[in-house]
Amino acid sequence: MKIAAAVFLWLLAAVVVRAEVERTWHVAPAPIGADGHDGSAEAPFVTLERARLAVRAYLAERDVRGDLVVEVRAGEYELPAPLRFDAADSGENGGCVIYRAVPGARVVLSGGRHIEGWTVEPDGTQRATVGRAVDFRQLWVNGRRAVRARTPNAGLHFQLADEKQRDGFDLPRDVLAGVNVRPAEIEMSVLVAWMHKRLRIARVTPAGDATVRAVIAGPEWDGITKQPQGDRVYRGRSYWLENAREFLDAPGEFFLDRADGVVRYRPRAGETLERGAVIRPELESLVVLAGTLSAPVHDLRFEGLTLAHTGWTRPNRHGFVDVQANSLVPADPAAAVDPQYRHNQRKDRIPGAIHATTADRIAIRGCRFARLGGAGVVFTGGGNDNVVEGNSFFDLSAGAVEFGEDAARPVDRRLIPRRNRVANNFIARIGEEYFGSVAILGYYTSETLVAHNEIAGIPYTAISAGWGWGNPPAPPETGAVRIVGNRITNYLRRVDDGGGIYTTDRLPRSEIAFNFIDRMLPPDRHTKAGGALYLDQFTEGVEVHDNVVTDAIRWLFIWNPNIRGNRVVANFADTAALRNDGTGNAVEPAQLLSLRPWPSNAEAILAAAGIEPAFASAREFDAPDDVIVDGASVEFQPVSEGWAATASPSSYSGVSFRAASDSLARWTPALPKAGVYEVSAWRSPGDAAEIFLVRHRDGSTSVKNAARAGARGGWEKLGEFPFDAGLGAEVEAHTRRANALRFRFVHER
Repeated sequence: MKIAAAVFLWLLAAVVVRAEVERTWHVAPAPIGADGHDGSAEAPFVTLERARLAVRAYLAERDVRGDLVVEVRAGEYELPAPLRFDAADSGENGGCVIYRAVPGARVVLSGGRHIEGWTVEPDGTQRATVGRAVDFRQLWVNGRRAVRARTPNAGLHFQLADEKQRDGFDLPRDVLAGVNVRPAEIEMSVLVAWMHKRLRIARVTPAGDATVRAVIAGPEWDGITKQPQGDRVYRGRSYWLENAREFLDAPGEFFLDRADGVVRYRPRAGETLERGAVIRPELESLVVLAGTLSAPVHDLRFEGLTLAHTGWTRPNRHGFVDVQANSLVPADPAAAVDPQYRHNQRKDRIPGAIHATTADRIAIRGCRFARLGGAGVVFTGGGNDNVVEGNSFFDLSAGAVEFGEDAARPVDRRLIPRRNRVANNFIARIGEEYFGSVAILGYYTSETLVAHNEIAGIPYTAISAGWGWGNPPAPPETGAVRIVGNRITNYLRRVDDGGGIYTTDRLPRSEIAFNFIDRMLPPDRHTKAGGALYLDQFTEGVEVHDNVVTDAIRWLFIWNPNIRGNRVVANFADTAALRNDGTGNAVEPAQLLSLRPWPSNAEAILAAAGIEPAFASAREFDAPDDVIVDGASVEFQPVSEGWAATASPSSYSGVSFRAASDSLARWTPALPKAGVYEVSAWRSPGDAAEIFLVRHRDGSTSVKNAARAGARGGWEKLGEFPFDAGLGAEVEAHTRRANALRFRFVHER
């Protein structure tokens, strides 16, 4: 493969020559650790902040020549504030400052707070007092994300019958019947093509015999009517309403009553709220690298840490109006005027658990990002020679990894990130709250390498490179982006008009090659926009070759004459469907794939795509050992017609997907560790599933003619099967009649 040598040289050039360790400090939970200690192995600190201050003082006092290490012992460290680094915390003279977990230890940096003191209410919900000063949008119960109370329940949507009106949207009267509409608390969540809007309802007024007007709060209304925000057609769009006590009707839902300082939760079947089981977020970021163009943060490494329980409450105050990929109309447009940016406006961003501004030579390796209310890793304000490698990202409200920003006319060229690498990461279930999220996103960047990542179960595009759509043209320094050897599956699940790999604007000397892209599954399987490989407006200078595409509406999407000067050759696909309306592109039809085995080149691409063997542990992520997937999750895929969703408050998620005769569906969960799992199916009374097909590490096993569930339904064991961590598990159900079917994978050994 001709790109292999280039990738090898790139990786070789990025290798950090490791210095000798000059000094090590130790951190351990109380009572072993205490901040009055000296940080030695015998007398460790108890907080990472105390260790950071010790390192900073050491750097200020000496001419450091080696690595400085902070080694953290197993435990959960509830941070009172983000760990904040600036240039004075950086490594020197070729050495790094390293914050790492003791090998094999589970070290959790948490931005959350445990909620205790739960009592049962007459309606079956449970309540706890958190205080009127507390605000949050996420809740995790026994390691699982709860659902913010909504109507209809998760997995279901309403449709807008009319276009927006003078100051809001006309909704059916019964949608808000009996609901106490507190000003700017209920959100109207709308899916608009590739965008996800979260609009606060300021008030409700009469509109007609059968309708009411949901008047939208001022900042959001300005955002969707006056500010640059993309598609403005709302009629026919899917929406739901969120955040009212009256919506708290389904298992797994919660409602925070900020006025009373009380949170309520409706438990799922069999769920108990034992001590320490419920966590709400407090911090927006856990690690903040606060550099400047004249004094960047540099030469830091973070290794083996788990970062969890962040939150982000800006939408509660200003709503959420995105342009694309969570680039947001600013909360204060007047204060955001800046000619360096598109539309002369600097957009707002969702913060990352690790949020870096102007940081160079930062390495994030072997970390686990889980249960986050924002993004995973964000580099902005430039940033060069950074590495995000061998990490896992699971259960994030927003995207996993982002580089750059929409500075199309930067006054200082250092705002363009250069020579950054995102490789061998496992990414699943991102964009859980903001459906326009991208797994790996690069705005205007130079020499970015995105290689050998595995991405699954996401709402929108998996990998996005470039920005601007030709208005204004990309800065001349951008380009030389390489997207190679990635494995992408089960993408575009919630919104439309995206792809497995997406590009826009000039990207000279760029390459998309040796990727495996599988299962493009948009909400509307007849979508008219998007494809597995999507070259959007003004894409130029990209070579697309030796990719394998399966189960896509189109393997290639080039829709505009302004897309020119690209070369698309030697690709494989199981469909001939494509769109090619560009100008001056060299496009060859994909070689068609049928039953396996495929041609040797295609088989080789498939075998090599995804996480490389040396980074196999990246597939292990931080999540409960018992994994449950149902019809409301991104892992559910109806294969045949005949599946209909209906509300069912007694089900696992408050929605049932009912199957008519001879229906087929599959569930494809990501599993947090390798081993043997007990697999069970939930059967409702009267279900008549004929065959379950379980695909596992050793092949596949059919379980036929399973007995019907009892009068009240229940879990029915299908067997014990071996699975690898990450991707690969799958259950197919061939059924004549099934209601609320779901599956549980419990790690046994």
